[in-house]
Amino acid sequence: MTHRVLASGPRVLYKGMRISVPTGNPPVPFMKHVAPEGAVMHAAMPFRPPQATGRAPGLGLLVWAAVAGAVALALAAPLLADTVTTKSGETFKGTIVEETEEHVVLESIAGKMTIPREVIQTIEKSGAEPPAPGPGEPKTPPPQIIPVTVEPEKAQEALEEAKAALVAGDWVKAGGLLEGLLRLDDKAIGAKDREGATGALITCYLQIKDARGTARAIGRRAAFAQDANNKRRLLAAAEALNELNTVTINGKTLTRFGEVIEATMPWKADQCLKQAVETVQKATNLNKLDPMKKAADLALKQLAEANIYMPGFGDAHQNEVLEALVKNVLDAAQAAIDHCEKVRPELTSRRFSSTVSRAAAMQWNNVARTYLGNRQAAEDGLKNIEPFAAYYNAPAVYTSHKETINRLLADLDDYQYYPKGTSFDPYSSYSSERVKIKLRTFG
Repeated sequence: MTHRVLASGPRVLYKGMRISVPTGNPPVPFMKHVAPEGAVMHAAMPFRPPQATGRAPGLGLLVWAAVAGAVALALAAPLLADTVTTKSGETFKGTIVEETEEHVVLESIAGKMTIPREVIQTIEKSGAEPPAPGPGEPKTPPPQIIPVTVEPEKAQEALEEAKAALVAGDWVKAGGLLEGLLRLDDKAIGAKDREGATGALITCYLQIKDARGTARAIGRRAAFAQDANNKRRLLAAAEALNELNTVTINGKTLTRFGEVIEATMPWKADQCLKQAVETVQKATNLNKLDPMKKAADLALKQLAEANIYMPGFGDAHQNEVLEALVKNVLDAAQAAIDHCEKVRPELTSRRFSSTVSRAAAMQWNNVARTYLGNRQAAEDGLKNIEPFAAYYNAPAVYTSHKETINRLLADLDDYQYYPKGTSFDPYSSYSSERVKIKLRTFG
């Protein structure tokens, strides 16, 4: 059978043949060769067909969806046959397409993901190369896809029209028809064709560089994911495109579904890390060990979600979150020291006048109570860092700050006392005895 496609542009794999997405060059035919299931066939050399042929029977929407794709995974996702379980308890389902001593590559409806061997607990078993990069940035602003109203009885006609538009590279027309088709009920367009249409629609939006449109199409794609983690990965990709509002990420313009997954999963993992760090940065009452643990546990739970998007990411960045919490404690201790440095001269100058009356003593105590409370809380927080680090089996979180902790503790210890040389003898201006600052008592 002979199919006509355009000779250059991004290529996708579909049922054993490699198909090029049009980029504007003249069309050339190629022969579809019969190959074993899963084999990758390349287009034959151009030839002149003896006669025109009709479209292939039975392929329906998935054929033109494949032609649309610079999105092989979106249109021809492998069966969910293999399961990889990580040491953190996350499970990932798909088809293992590559295994090395260092990692396993799993392919699913949510795209390809690389899982380091060191984070894998078990593998339960029941391939193709990613497509070539897409075209560069257009010189003109990208057009807009407007949904076309499609009557249910004309769904098949609209499918053929959308297919032709995809082959011709008319992304706006194809996208409008696809949007209209996806608004029909299941009687007019079946589940398989609907799934294929979402994949083709992703391509259309990527080709015109509409990030929000791509996000919506990927969100629709997520509805077909039966595995919970695959669904979360797809929704994370949609979230990233919505948030960034661009299809250019880290300097690369995304033209294929697989590239979207590859670029957005690190972004989502980083978001999990940022959320975890913000949690411990905002934590309070860190002068006690239990609140420290509670804040850390919440943050590490937020970080663990990153393992869904990038297996092993959460484990690799755990110390970064714990470090942020320890820095919070250190910053609070330094703030307490700054407060003590500012207030102690005032307490010292009023050491005599604060004893002459009940009112003076109460006024002095209001200032001293805050001073002493901040000093003690800071000291307690610093002393909890070592057992905190031991609890999370992260000794470096303590040892890397040990010198700073000891310096701060020494400063706080000094602020228990009036300054050196302070005398309580009205007839002497100096005393070698250190006196602790205490609250005034009165009857």
